[in-house]
Amino acid sequence: MVLATAIGLVAKDGVVLSADRRVSYGDGYILSKSVKKVFTLNDVVGVASAGIPADFQSLVDSLIFNVRLYELDTRRRAKPSNIARILSVILYQRRMYSPYFAEMIVGGLEDDLPRLFVLDPAGSSLEDKYAAVGSGAKLAIGILERSYSPDMDSEEAIKVAERAMRGAIERDALSGDGIDILFIGKEGKIEKFIPLKLA
Repeated sequence: MVLATAIGLVAKDGVVLSADRRVSYGDGYILSKSVKKVFTLNDVVGVASAGIPADFQSLVDSLIFNVRLYELDTRRRAKPSNIARILSVILYQRRMYSPYFAEMIVGGLEDDLPRLFVLDPAGSSLEDKYAAVGSGAKLAIGILERSYSPDMDSEEAIKVAERAMRGAIERDALSGDGIDILFIGKEGKIEKFIPLKLA
């Protein structure tokens, strides 16, 4: 089981990526309450992750390096499909020995159209309109299924993402301690952190 919760969804004018900040080990021991799991990779692509921080941080570092090489080589900005493919190769190479303990969601704009890709530790890459990964995924996906509409604008999509993350955090002990949200759209990026009060 991959710890924590990350979600992504496509709106009509961009993509929302979100994740909690908790890191837990063993039977719910909370190691940290302030680990960022949502990252921007360039002006139009971001990634949200769930899993062990050492693994997803290593993956993000490797991904940033390979994306920069791709952009220098092609002299073009990497698109979500390019980045999802690079990440898929990195994950697939380690699938049989010491796989990464992380699940990733890549999202952003490709030719002004929002796209979202979900990747598992073995490197499979699936495109979808919304997704949830991690230990709270079953809880978050129910809210996304009920609330998602492809006609949502950025404001509505951010609200749905927050609602889905809150639903996962309320019932999953391995997720919590705040919500990071990243929206990437035609007008630019919106990043926000939502602190959660302890009950």
